Amino acid sequence: MKSTPFITESLLQRCRREQANQFQRARQNYDPASLDDRKELSLLVEEAIREGENYTSIARGHQHIGLTESDLLDLIGPENAIRERIERFQQI
Repeated sequence: MKSTPFITESLLQRCRREQANQFQRARQNYDPASLDDRKELSLLVEEAIREGENYTSIARGHQHIGLTESDLLDLIGPENAIRERIERFQQI
């Protein structure tokens, strides 16, 4: 398990901002930067889950930046989906 926080407040804020603007962005030009931020968050969380973490422990370890389990669910999807993706790639 990771003993130190690994998600920066800046990354969380960028992802939250992108999430808040999701519907508005659907009507605007494609913004690869916001997609890259969410991908970075997803990869960090996926790595933590591989190391034994879960959404609860990740949120607990990042309370100082206001990260919640709900944020993780909204920003990158259900924890179970990440676990299934990890299992699929381990089988390949």
